[in-house]
Amino acid sequence: MKRYIQIALIPLLLAVALGLAACAGGGMAVAPELIDSDAVTARAFSVDECTLTLAAPIPARLNPDAETPAAGDEPAGDYAAAQVITLRDGSLWYQLTDGMWVNVDGVEYTTSGDCRP
Repeated sequence: MKRYIQIALIPLLLAVALGLAACAGGGMAVAPELIDSDAVTARAFSVDECTLTLAAPIPARLNPDAETPAAGDEPAGDYAAAQVITLRDGSLWYQLTDGMWVNVDGVEYTTSGDCRP
């Protein structure tokens, strides 16, 4: 009986190992800081995949929520984006690599790279 249990565990352990290896590959992109249940699209970016250029200062927030008080402003310039989300209300938010969120609706900005949500 003990031998049977040992033999039965081998395929199970192999299946678990293969499943973990598949999840660790580049095929699964997860937005680690996505905290808004109102998001309808979300996409995390790899390093240098998306650059956001702001033409003017823009309020920066700790969460992708316009009702959250601004934690300051991100000055005009180029920023690497960590992720992008679109909320149910249609607003488009980028999280910058410094952890701050900016809403680009109604502001002048450009993107370079693959920045689509």
